[in-house]
Amino acid sequence: MTVSEIDRRSFIIGMVTAFAECIASECKRAAFSPPFYPADYEALIPEAERIAEEQGIHLWYEESLDIPEASRLNWFVIYKFPEVLQEYRKLRNKGFNPAWNLDKFSDLLSYGMVWGEHADKVIPNMREKRGTMDTVARILLRPGDWPVPKP
Repeated sequence: MTVSEIDRRSFIIGMVTAFAECIASECKRAAFSPPFYPADYEALIPEAERIAEEQGIHLWYEESLDIPEASRLNWFVIYKFPEVLQEYRKLRNKGFNPAWNLDKFSDLLSYGMVWGEHADKVIPNMREKRGTMDTVARILLRPGDWPVPKP
C-alpha cells in the first residue's frame, strides 16, 4: 500500500479515536491529533466532536497561527480535564509550539511515564471512569455486535 492509497480523513479520525480512548481511560493527560491542513477541518470536525462526546473528553482546535500560512498545519488537542488545556495554553502563550518544541509538552502528553523513575511504585487510580469501546464498535462493527456475547 502506498501513501496515496491511505484515506487521510480515516487515518486522522482513527488516531483521534485511539487517543480519545487513552485520554478517557486516563492513560495520558493530553494528546495531539495528527497534524492536518486548515482545509481539512470541515471534513474532520463532525466526527471528531462526536467521538469526543461519546468518550466524555474535549477537543481544542489549534489553528497554529504562528506557523506561516504557506506551511501551516493544525491539530486537535485532546484532553479530559480543563486544567490540562490551561497548561497547554500556558505553554503556547510562552511562545512554544509543539511543531518545533515538542519537548516542552512532553509532561503534558505523559511521555516517559511508564519507564519513569519509581514508576513501579505508582498505584493506578482513575479520577473518572468511562466506557471507551462504544466509539470503536460504532465505527467498525455492525449494530449489536458489541459487546460480544459470552458462549
